Formats: sequence, C-alpha cells, structure tokens
Amino acid sequence: MLRMTMLAVLLLTGTAHGAECTISNARYEHDQAAWFLSFKPVPRFVAPNQTVAFIIEMPNSNVTLEGAIHRPNGFGSPLWSIEGPCSEESTETCSFVEGDNPAAYGNYGGKVGWLDDARGAKAPDQLILPELSVSLWYSMYRGTEFEPDGGEGDVFTLTGCD
Repeated sequence: MLRMTMLAVLLLTGTAHGAECTISNARYEHDQAAWFLSFKPVPRFVAPNQTVAFIIEMPNSNVTLEGAIHRPNGFGSPLWSIEGPCSEESTETCSFVEGDNPAAYGNYGGKVGWLDDARGAKAPDQLILPELSVSLWYSMYRGTEFEPDGGEGDVFTLTGCD
C-alpha cells in the first residue's frame, strides 16, 4: 500500500514538473490592447537565422499577424518582425516595422534582457516588442485596434502555456 501511494505521489509530481512553460508553448496577452500572442513552430522554408515564429491575434479587426524572430549571422540581439494583411479587407501582405527591425526583450523574474529564443528556453514573464504599437498605429488598423486615448504599449504578459 505504501509503495502504491509513493508511486502515485511520484507520478503526480513528475507530471507537474513536466508541464514547463517554454518559449514554444507560451501564451501572452497585451497589457493594454485586446491582442493575444502565441508561438508556433518555425515554418520549414524560412531564412536559416529565424529562431522563433509567433502570431498576434487582433480580435477587433479579426486579423492574425505573423511574426518572426531572427538572429543575424546566428548571434547578436534577437530581432523581431511582423507582417499580415495591409488592412482588414486586403489580401496584400504588409510589413509593419519601418526601417531596421528592433530587438525583442523578455522580463525574467524582474530582470529585462534579450529574449532567450533558444529551443526549449523558459518563457519570460513578459515579452517586450519595442515599436509594435507605433508600427500598428501608423497602419490601417488604427481605427479598430486602438482606444481613443491611445495608451497601448509594447508589452505582452504571460497568461499560460499549452
């Protein structure tokens, strides 16, 4: 009887520790807008320096944007980009970041640093995509995705893991 109890305890604790929150299964919600970010497998035919793929769902516009994180030459800061339909009615694809792609950051237990985009890396408590809001502000989504007072920022907070 004692063996079965110990076995059950070991199995339960093993399951709890096995459900780790990693960069590949993390789900985030924007702090001020109704946007959701989740990671997905990196597509097979992409640039060799792409390390992460993600989507941002914008429910007000019923649009999903495709994002990527790249490491130039395999090292340096993780740079993010995002693209999707140019407008709600459009089938044309637009990139929403002007100029050089900004770096992606993570907040890990109160310390902000570059996003750890290695396979199986721990998911940060917050994901920071500088210039995201301003890039979308100057797009066709300004009318449907932004509140009149315009307080949207660039931070997504971890809400759970799949």
